[in-house]
Amino acid sequence: MAMLIDKASGLGLNHQISERQKALSKTHEKMGTGKQIVRAQDNASGLAVAKLLEAMSRGYKADSINIGDAMSAMNIGEATTQGISDMLGRMHELSTQAATDTLSDSDRKVLNDEFQQLKQEIDRQTSGTQFNTQDLLSGKSPLSDGTGKLQVGPNAGGPNEIDVAKHDLRTSSLGIASMDISTRNGATTAIDGINKANQTVIESRVSFGVQYNRLEHAYNNNENMNINTSAALQLIEDLDFAKASMDKARDDILNQSAVLAQRNFQDISRNSMLALLGQN
Repeated sequence: MAMLIDKASGLGLNHQISERQKALSKTHEKMGTGKQIVRAQDNASGLAVAKLLEAMSRGYKADSINIGDAMSAMNIGEATTQGISDMLGRMHELSTQAATDTLSDSDRKVLNDEFQQLKQEIDRQTSGTQFNTQDLLSGKSPLSDGTGKLQVGPNAGGPNEIDVAKHDLRTSSLGIASMDISTRNGATTAIDGINKANQTVIESRVSFGVQYNRLEHAYNNNENMNINTSAALQLIEDLDFAKASMDKARDDILNQSAVLAQRNFQDISRNSMLALLGQN
């Protein structure tokens, strides 16, 4: 009976040593990665929540890139509208000059040459002002035809999107493509037409500014959401090194105690065996 008890005690000590070594191995692994959840078995529900939060955080980071790109596009578009407005201002000045009868037809022709060049430059800029190969002022791409949407949230549709305003500043859309100030009547007609066109350009410029401001607020909100989501993720995932160090010290002590107990048990068992043999 004594031998059976000793054998059972030995098995128990071996089991304790094995468990202590497993615990130490897990602690070392966690301290090496800095994570308190290394495998699903560590905290299955916590891992599921952590992965969802991680996906949201990565989504917020991607959204920040999207918003930053959109803000850059708005800046490009707004800068060009300023230049177009300046050209329209010069065209209005030329039209006013050409509308007076103190000028001859040859004088008006000189003014009209510049007028036509400015029209061509407006069309060149509206077709050449782009972001990532997409027109911003021609009404021929999602970033200018009123159909575009900006993804600014981590989910699909609705509150995660911002509509892009329509911007079509081609001379044909502004109603000035056929204007000619080589005659007094043409110059007189151009004065009002240029004023209306410039008003449209100014409205487009304001629209770029308004959308930029909105995107800036969306960016700030997105960054705050990402910071808070990342903080929640860290609370679940990140290892408390102070507690881990205490756990490691405890497991070291328990493991050493179990190993020492096993050695003592082996010595006692060997002595008991020798004693039995001596009796025989």
